[in-house]
Amino acid sequence: MMRTDSLITKRHWYNIGFEVDSSAVIIMIMGFFLARVNILNKLTPFGFAFLASYLIMKNLNIHLLIAVIVGTLSLQGIKGISYISSYILIYTFFTVFKKEKTYSLLKAAVVSAFIFTGFRSLGILFSNTIFIYDLFMIIFEGVVVFTMIYIFSFSIPIEEIRGANLNNEKMICSFITLALTLAGIKNISVMGVEVKNLVCIAVILHLSYNYGAFLGGTIGIILGMVTYISHPEMPFIIGIFGITGLLAGIFKDLGIFGSVLGFFLGNGIISFYINGLGTSFLNFKEIILASLFFLITAEKMNFEISELLTVDFDLKKEYAEKKDEVVVKKLNRMSELFNNLSSTFKESAEEKDFYFTNEVYSMVDGIANNICTNCSKYEECWEKNYYKSYQNFFNLVGLVEMNGIDNEMVYSEANSFCIRGREIIETIDRAVERSTLNYNWQLRLRESRILLSEQLEGISKAIEDMTANLYTNSTFNKEIEEGLYKDLKNNRIDIKDISVLQMGEEDFEIYIDLNTPMDVNNRLETIISQSLGFSVASDTSFNSISSRKQRFKLLKSNRFSAITKMATMGNSENKISGDNFTFGEIDNIHYSALSDGMGIGRKANEESKVAISLLEKLMEANIDKDIILKTINSVLRTKSNDEIFTTLDLSFIDLYLGKLQMIKSGAPATFIKKRDRVEIINSRTLPVGILKEIDFNLYEEYIEDGDIIIMVSDGVLDANRYIDNSEAWLKDIITKIDSINPQVIANEIIKEASNVVLNTRDDMTVLVTKVWKNI
Repeated sequence: MMRTDSLITKRHWYNIGFEVDSSAVIIMIMGFFLARVNILNKLTPFGFAFLASYLIMKNLNIHLLIAVIVGTLSLQGIKGISYISSYILIYTFFTVFKKEKTYSLLKAAVVSAFIFTGFRSLGILFSNTIFIYDLFMIIFEGVVVFTMIYIFSFSIPIEEIRGANLNNEKMICSFITLALTLAGIKNISVMGVEVKNLVCIAVILHLSYNYGAFLGGTIGIILGMVTYISHPEMPFIIGIFGITGLLAGIFKDLGIFGSVLGFFLGNGIISFYINGLGTSFLNFKEIILASLFFLITAEKMNFEISELLTVDFDLKKEYAEKKDEVVVKKLNRMSELFNNLSSTFKESAEEKDFYFTNEVYSMVDGIANNICTNCSKYEECWEKNYYKSYQNFFNLVGLVEMNGIDNEMVYSEANSFCIRGREIIETIDRAVERSTLNYNWQLRLRESRILLSEQLEGISKAIEDMTANLYTNSTFNKEIEEGLYKDLKNNRIDIKDISVLQMGEEDFEIYIDLNTPMDVNNRLETIISQSLGFSVASDTSFNSISSRKQRFKLLKSNRFSAITKMATMGNSENKISGDNFTFGEIDNIHYSALSDGMGIGRKANEESKVAISLLEKLMEANIDKDIILKTINSVLRTKSNDEIFTTLDLSFIDLYLGKLQMIKSGAPATFIKKRDRVEIINSRTLPVGILKEIDFNLYEEYIEDGDIIIMVSDGVLDANRYIDNSEAWLKDIITKIDSINPQVIANEIIKEASNVVLNTRDDMTVLVTKVWKNI
């Protein structure tokens, strides 16, 4: 707790001031009562320590000096002259020396303790008799002064709390100061009710109710020990106040009456333990009056105490938000960097799809230098008819590129202006072949740049979305946590811990840890739903056999639920299916995907497997759907020298909004079976991997309770080769299926398709997703 910064400065040292405001009145009252606190029945060092700490931490205050003098006189009368003289001396010291030097708190406390000890020692030295006991008492007082200066300097109201970091140490220092102030009240009573006990009981009740058993028991022990520091009953009072604070905090879940009940029980238990059936150590009038005061002022005081003691939490929260801002700014700069890199690669890839004219000129120059230089007609062709010869060569390059060297027209054209026509044509053919090869590699490089540009753009967008999620105002809702903890305990759930993370106004996550594994998933959902007033559902659960613990994660329940079932049949040649699929649920989105590689067998399987694998990884990274399709298309185009084509059929169901989104690229029709009809969703696009730019169809609609979404590979629709309209044929089959079980529907479709096909040359896969509305 030691401070190393300068605490005593030149600032306003001369401002003694005689204005009195509310805070000055509180300081004066505290100084008055602290000067009345004695230990060992004759030592009163607390007034000096409080005055010195205020002079160290604040400016000079003549009102406080007067208050501690009056407090000492009220207790000791003229016998307290030595203490009063030490007050005046320390005040004078800081009046004179505060303007000249700066001190740390440690140095200032040591100097103040030496001044007090030295001045008190002078009184003994001038007396007739000197006892070693008196010297020990003076040294003991000096140690107490040094210690209390430190404690008072970190307590309220000397330590300003607005904008300050009120940690546990400062809170304890404040409670000690409060307890000493109450101890200074002594035995002042009104109609048999001691004011000191009345205030102590009220403080314990308020803090126990607002902050639980730990703080209630702590303040009870502090108040009991300090306020009764010179009383023989101190150990018993410590026990009573500590236990009553503990029980009042434990029973706070029953409300304000529960805290009062806990205090009465604690007092009764300890009093019975000490006195048997004798009287209580605390007057029942004091307990009843303090309880009534607590019941009347609980709500208002709850706000005031919360505002006082949550400064540290608010500051930590503000610090955490600033830290989030720094992280967000860095992520935004990174997102901007990837976006700029994407733009750079995109610009470098924007080239025309034909030879540049200067490439052809360079080709003509090279041929002329290699062949024509040693020709006998070089002078006639390149010196006398330069432009005509250049134009002839230029046209000949175009003919060779379009027709090849096996065309008679090419030779006829070459022989019309050159005596070495065949040699010229062969040289041009090699140059064109080399240029074409270079151009193809440039196209590959351009496609790679476009792919890299799209990937960088996707990364930039993902980082941007991440920063948006990171900067969401997420807080831990303590009020909901306490309410749920109480309800779960009352329903005999062996709960260890609960956390409620609230993101925005409606989105939240609930994490529950159980001490022992229990099959309580449904019970948890029911209890928490009743407590919150709306439905919640279990998102995930984790079990640890070694530690015998269990964790649940619950989210706000979706309006809809979905389940996907599948059926598949491989081709009759090698039994290796070229179809691949995936389905699942991420962030309240149920997705299904079906990919059909072109052809059959292992090669088709690898094609569709690449698409599905990429899709799963990109979706887990929360990449935008448009970027996902572009990425898959680009990867398939650049994966190898072989042409890799595959269809993609995607469906996304927002289980909270009840919205279906289907994306098709080269995929066959999808069927939606409703209560009274079957709808067909067609696709008129090419498979991914064929075109440089992705081509897909997007379909959206709101789903209804009981809708069944059926996705099939083209092998199912092509099974019946005896009809022209395969979609109508499959629609009729789906209509006749008298079942709402998705697995039964998938099996029936595969069965009907296998019955009509003569030789299963293509793979057949069916994905059936059933959607229903939650009650």
